[in-house]
Formats: sequence, C-alpha cells, structure tokens
Amino acid sequence: MPIRIAVLWLGSLAVGAADAQPVLRWGADPSGGAPHVFADPRNPDRYIGFEKEFVEALAAVLGRRPVMVPTDWESIVSALNRGEFDIIVNGLEPTTDRARHILFSRPYYLFRQQLVVRREEERIRSLADCRDRLVGTLVNTTSSRLLAREGIRYRGYADPPAAYRDLELGRVDAVLMDLPIAQYYAFSNPRLKPAGEPFYVSAYVVGMRKADSLLKAQIDAAIDTLLRNGTMERILRRWNLWDELQPQLLRGEARYEVAASDFNWTEALLRLGRAALVTVLLAFGAMAVALLLGIPLALGQEQGPRWVRALCTGYVEFFRGTPVLVQLLFWYFGLPKVGIVLPGWFVALVGLGLNYAAYESQIYRAAFAAIPRGQWEVAYALGMNPGLAFRRIILPQAMRIALPPVTNDFVSLFKDTSVAFAISVWELATAYRELANASQEFLLLGAVTSAFYLAMSVPLARLARRLERRLMHERSPAAVLQEETGP
Repeated sequence: MPIRIAVLWLGSLAVGAADAQPVLRWGADPSGGAPHVFADPRNPDRYIGFEKEFVEALAAVLGRRPVMVPTDWESIVSALNRGEFDIIVNGLEPTTDRARHILFSRPYYLFRQQLVVRREEERIRSLADCRDRLVGTLVNTTSSRLLAREGIRYRGYADPPAAYRDLELGRVDAVLMDLPIAQYYAFSNPRLKPAGEPFYVSAYVVGMRKADSLLKAQIDAAIDTLLRNGTMERILRRWNLWDELQPQLLRGEARYEVAASDFNWTEALLRLGRAALVTVLLAFGAMAVALLLGIPLALGQEQGPRWVRALCTGYVEFFRGTPVLVQLLFWYFGLPKVGIVLPGWFVALVGLGLNYAAYESQIYRAAFAAIPRGQWEVAYALGMNPGLAFRRIILPQAMRIALPPVTNDFVSLFKDTSVAFAISVWELATAYRELANASQEFLLLGAVTSAFYLAMSVPLARLARRLERRLMHERSPAAVLQEETGP
C-alpha cells in the first residue's frame, strides 16, 4: 500500500510539473494545407506537418509546451496582435508591410517559387509566358505579390488543392506557389507538370508582436540551436524538403527576397470598386433566377398535382436545409466529376439563385394564400381563363404583399455573395479581406467597404418603398372586379 501511495504521489507531481510548464501558443491555418501544418489523413483529429514538428522542437529548446491555435490566414497578423497566441508559424514570409506591425525571427527555411501547368501544355515554360494568361495562387503570399508586380492576371485561392484542381479542369492556365506546396500537391499528379525550374528565393520566418523583443531573441537563439544540432535538417529530410539552399542558413549566408508592399489607397479603392461591381452583378443575376423560379415553385406547392407538390417541397427543403456554401462547393467541384465544368462566377450566380428561389417561393406562397378565393371565382365568372385571372387579378395583389420581404431578401443577397470566395470569385467582401490582411488597415478599409454595401442596398430599399407606395395608390384588382361585376 505505501508503494502504491508513493507511485500516485510521484505521478501527481509529474502532472503538476507538466501543468506548470510555460506554454508557447502558436497560430496557424491548417486549411493552408501540406506540408506546413494540416489534418492527418489517417487521423483527422490531429495535425501533422514539418512546421508542427519544427514548433515542437523549438518549444523543447525553450523549455515550453507548444499549443496550436487554429486561425484564419486572412487575419493571422491581427489575431497575433490581439494576443490570441504568442507566435505565427505558418509559412509566414517577411514583407515590408508586415514589418510595420510585427517582428520577424531569423529564417528557418528557404524556398523558391514553382510554376505548374497541365501535362499537355507546351506554350508556358516560364512566368514570362503567362502575360496573357490567368494564373492561380494563394492570396497574400510572395506568389501573389510577384504576379502583381509582373502585371500578370491571377486568381486568389484559400487553399492549394482548389487551385491545382482548377488547373486540371482548365479554369486557370497555370499555378504559382511555393516549391514545398508544389512538391506535395502537383509533382505526384500525372495530369500536371512543373513549368521551368524553381526561381525567386524567399524565406519562412516566425512572427511575433512588436513588444516581444525578448521572445524574438529567444526564438532566434532556438532556431540557431536547431540548425546547428541537425534537428532542422532531420525534420526537413523527413518531409523531403531539404535542398542545397538550407546550408546557407547554418553558415549565415542566406540571401532571399523580401516582398515589398503593393498596397496604395488609389489601387485599393479601384480594386474595391471592381469587386463591388462583381457583387452587384452576382446579386442581380442571382435574384433574377430566384424570382423566375420562386413563382412556379409556390404555385406547384399549392396547386400542382401530388407529384409536383412533392417535387417542389423537396426542392424547397433541400435548399433551405443545407448551407449555401456547401451547395456552391458541390456545384463547383462536384459537377466536374460528371464532365460539367462551369466558371466560378456562373456557379456563384446560379447557385445563389437556386438557393434564394426556395425562400422566395415561400414568400409568394404566403402572398397567394392571402388573396381571397372568391376573386378567382369572380374572375372565372367574367370569362377569364386561369392564366389571365392570375396575371391580371391575383399576381398584382400578391406582389404588393410580397414586395417588402422580397426587398429584404435582395438586400441580404448582396451580403451573401461573400460565400463566393470559396469558389475563388473575387467579390467585395473577399477584396476587403485580402486588402486588409495585406495592409492591416482593417478599420479604414472596413469603413470604405461598408460604404460600398450601403451604396448598393440603400437605393434599392428606397426604390422598393417608392414602388410600394405607388402600388398602394393604384386601383386594386379587387376594385376592378367590383366595377366589372357591378354592385
């Protein structure tokens, strides 16, 4: 018994010591993909990646316990400055604009850029051949800044698999990303191939708050230790990332590019304006689809035969009961499985329209139900056929009832276009996130973006109110019926 008590006592001391160990919280976006940090395909409940192993080794040198804090890449710098974690380790590249807001450690990995094309592509052999092409890349990275600097049109993605998948499907002509990403996702894909040799050397660094100069010194010393004792080399070799550039870090001879800021307010306002135009076109196109489908769905649910009612009800329940984001991803990535490849803007427009049609149909159904049945009967008594009675008597009254909630949905649709970012459609909310992440001007850019949204929605609401007042002052179809039938 005394031995058992002693074992339990020693165990409690060990647990207490582990709990007392200082924590090193590190922020990363696992959706950024391999080989940095990502969900283990064999066990999605845990994360793996060369940067996860690097942080574990780094924390061991510092005598701290690593704790990963999953966060969104678009806001990772601001999340660091809010104190949500202590350091950023997520393929962070040193840039002049980020240097104004955070500190950088010494580099722990050097990498180059790699252009990838489809296997049958023979016209693109280098970045210079992409002048009149569309290139996919990750947003707010060295790759995207390099493309912007060269004046090459590009499409930003939130994760590498989507970009390389779009390259396979022909939605983009090439993809430019960091060499480690290309090695993991593209080099093993028989449908893709590298275009030319890797180029443009950059570095990954650890990001820290401006006030954490002591932590920076500790991190720099720990990285130096990992380089000198061979730990970093073993980690990189395990992930097939060791190459001829890495010894430069140990010798202190590293030469790499620091991307300059490409942010200026004139260009930012122009980009927000172009993105706002995309938002307007998406919203109007999607609402047109919703309005055209909503009325047949409402009539089918109320007056159709049993099989039509069941079909319309199934449509409504499906589109109301599943997230619109999931629906867009299904159309964009699922349809190519059966040979249907559609551009992102078209998928966003039609997908949002199909989703909103389910909601509009219920508004119309309630509006039609509010019209007294006797008006149909009187219209038939006057010799009107069902189509004429619906068009001249029922529909105008229903529109008066439906107009306010339909307008409300239209305003909401302007904001819901933001989900189109998931399929790489560059609308207003996406433009704001990208520009704010690049400049950290979240407040001012947020105010400008809000002004754009208000400029789109307020005139629409005013127009709807004017139309509503005009309809209220017109003679109602019921009054017309009364005049035609007499007292």
